[in-house]
Amino acid sequence: MDKVLIVDGNEEFLETTKAGLQKVHQFEILTSTDGRDAVSLLAAHSVSVLAADMEIPGMDALELLAHMSQKHYKTPCIVMIDRGKPWFKEPASQQSFLYHLEKPFRIGSLVSAIFVGLNLRDEGSNNQGMTMASLLPLLEIQQKTCRMQVSAPGKRTGFLYFENGEIIDAHCKDLSVHEAAMQIASWNQISFSFSELPRRRTRRRVKTKLMDFADATWSTGQNTSDVQDVQKEADFDRQSEALRNEEEFEGEDFDIVELLDEVKPDIPGRWAEEIVDRIADMLEQADDARAFRLISVFEPEGQILAARQAEVQKDFSVLVRDLEGFWEAGRQTAEKAGIDPADSLILHGENGGLILRRISSAFNGQPLWALVVCEAGTNWHFVKACLDTLV
Repeated sequence: MDKVLIVDGNEEFLETTKAGLQKVHQFEILTSTDGRDAVSLLAAHSVSVLAADMEIPGMDALELLAHMSQKHYKTPCIVMIDRGKPWFKEPASQQSFLYHLEKPFRIGSLVSAIFVGLNLRDEGSNNQGMTMASLLPLLEIQQKTCRMQVSAPGKRTGFLYFENGEIIDAHCKDLSVHEAAMQIASWNQISFSFSELPRRRTRRRVKTKLMDFADATWSTGQNTSDVQDVQKEADFDRQSEALRNEEEFEGEDFDIVELLDEVKPDIPGRWAEEIVDRIADMLEQADDARAFRLISVFEPEGQILAARQAEVQKDFSVLVRDLEGFWEAGRQTAEKAGIDPADSLILHGENGGLILRRISSAFNGQPLWALVVCEAGTNWHFVKACLDTLV
């Protein structure tokens, strides 16, 4: 029989909910009042559906969902919230494996949501997994201040930065801040984790509201959204009734599909990103440094680990590869002249220039490169001094 885990800090609510769900006689009910205890139960049992309140002791709901995205990414999750739930312009957003249920609710609404999740799983309609669109409103509810690392199949790891529930910055590949936020917000079947907001990421760079990235709004009162809610609950009731009539549904155990590969922390990329942040902050805070066009940290093979652009520049990865030839020529010339190898390369013209600096990586002894492309009139000595502090 399927197991359903309900997590809520209110013991009286848990008892009432458990009693109501047991009347359905279709699944075994597990309960927990603590997020860490819930993780232990998930490890000990094959839980088919998780339903968790937004405010739980020990581990907040978002951290619990992060655990689910990494360890049980195909397990349907229901989040019970005490304020107006999000309404998505695309109805499919609410049909993902992360469902929002607004308190107070009828026990039948929870039963319907559970059956819908089980139905999606049994039909194999779980390719989307947990989506960013369905998750983003929860960060606003919890007024989260954090850095969020997000991964998705076929995508490179991206980073979103939040302060008091507002998205303030984003980073992904060589995309602009807004493009990175839009790209990450569209990802499906995500795995994610949270860490502290870096001190240098407190300036707001993203102007778009979080709910706009989710393509959603908050429901308030009796309106079109409420009509949609009634329709959706009716659909859930029809689906759950069909499931109850299926003989094979009762008594069958379903194993949780685990992640085949653990999510590996993108340590070099995160470290490179911190370097880019540090350089940008130093240049932006100094009056005599002028503006930068591009800051990049990359490997000798030309693989860009982190970058930030203040201006659109066409395919700067080609620029990075070309610079390696300049560096090698300079090294050979210095050797012939009997002087120490140069540690920096400076190219400048009337409309701007660049500084390339070799920096030593703390990871596997791999030497990395830092590149700053600046506007005309830049104080090159100051920029070089900034790069020297990274060595």
